[in-house]
Amino acid sequence: MYSKSGKTETSIMTDMLIVLLVLAAVSVYYYGLRAALVIAITVGVCCITDFISIKLRKKDTVVNDISAFITGLTLSMMLPASVPYYEAVIAAVFAIVIAKQAFGGHGCEIFNAAAAGFLFISLCFPENILTYPMYFEKIPFSSLVPSDMLKSSMVKLFITSGSPSVSAPDLLVGKFSGPMGTGFVAILLVAAVFLALRRSVSAIALSAEVVVSGIAVFLLSGFDPNAVLTFFAGGMTLFGMIFLSCEYSSMPQTRSSRLLYGILVGGLTVLLQYYSKTENAIVYAVIIAAPFGIELDRKALSFAEMLKNRRGLFFRSKPLKHVQETLDILDKNDEEK
Repeated sequence: MYSKSGKTETSIMTDMLIVLLVLAAVSVYYYGLRAALVIAITVGVCCITDFISIKLRKKDTVVNDISAFITGLTLSMMLPASVPYYEAVIAAVFAIVIAKQAFGGHGCEIFNAAAAGFLFISLCFPENILTYPMYFEKIPFSSLVPSDMLKSSMVKLFITSGSPSVSAPDLLVGKFSGPMGTGFVAILLVAAVFLALRRSVSAIALSAEVVVSGIAVFLLSGFDPNAVLTFFAGGMTLFGMIFLSCEYSSMPQTRSSRLLYGILVGGLTVLLQYYSKTENAIVYAVIIAAPFGIELDRKALSFAEMLKNRRGLFFRSKPLKHVQETLDILDKNDEEK
């Protein structure tokens, strides 16, 4: 099966898996074996729930479909290493049952499953999901970590004070309080380039999000480059742009739609963080923008359908590249039918 990028779904998921496993390994290094246990629980529950859901829906399982594994890894990276185990289970079940299987399974989702699972659990248990242990601190294996070991995230302090509180070198390597696998900016920058070159994420949407939000934060912060770095490092912003908003299972099909979608996600993230003081604003932006991405595709394909019906009259000269791409998508869809 081929994705909207022209690559096979298996190839894309393999690329995602490689990067997420690197982030998971660094998370375990920073937060110890409890982080490994949280990852194992979240991934295991996602895979088991996905298998049971498929059987209850009387659908055939796909041997090389590792989407549930990737959802579990992505979701676990967004959680604190101190999260109570039952809350990780609730987030995983919600992500698979409500955000994925209820819409028809992999490839039919409207919302990113990991984003939906995290948003649900953060609204239900904010006191546990939005407080974090410090890196290299020995975290007990008990489900409930003592509250005196937890503190607000770095981005929460940034939103409250309006100024960065962590040095640039520490921001690059993730030495600050926050979700256990989303703050390693140096690794994420390499991952973004790797996934974009491999066409496993949309380079158009990702570039639009980074440019729009980066310029906006630079202006709003009074031309402070450290504030821009803090914005991308904290609140799982860069992580969310790569793994939540730009992966192809929930990405618009046409280039023009991806560009507009990227601008929308980037703009919403800045607005939510700066004016609504929303922590982890990228997650809300991805959920809000998802239906608009679908509608952008619908409008683009509807316009292309009109042009296709008049192709003999309208296309006496070579059509614009992005319009021709949309027409090719329509032709491909017709062949599949």
